[in-house]
Amino acid sequence: MTYNRMEAKPIAGEHCRFCGDAKAALVKTPCCEQWICCDTAFMSFRGGGRCQVEHERFSLCYSHYEDQHRGPWESCQKCRDFWSPRDYKLYAENPINWPRYWGVFPFSRSGFEQSPV
Repeated sequence: MTYNRMEAKPIAGEHCRFCGDAKAALVKTPCCEQWICCDTAFMSFRGGGRCQVEHERFSLCYSHYEDQHRGPWESCQKCRDFWSPRDYKLYAENPINWPRYWGVFPFSRSGFEQSPV
């Protein structure tokens, strides 16, 4: 397991929890500990269109993690106070916040019991 995209490789039996790609190089998200596809090129434009870049740029999940807030982002008052109501709604409703392709195994981390999609 790695968090470093430069060390990422496809993992047999695993897939990106956000787009379902089973052939892409995968890393674990540091915020929600999910497998996510990533670009392994040294330099790329916007991450090569992979989910990792989208999750890190456009999700409250990763923002909450980066700001070192406690608990799930869904109930974080600091996050609500920081973002304008319009931006909070925009980022909170972005599908890149939640894994959509879990496979057959249950995931019990708070805030991820059910897929919103």
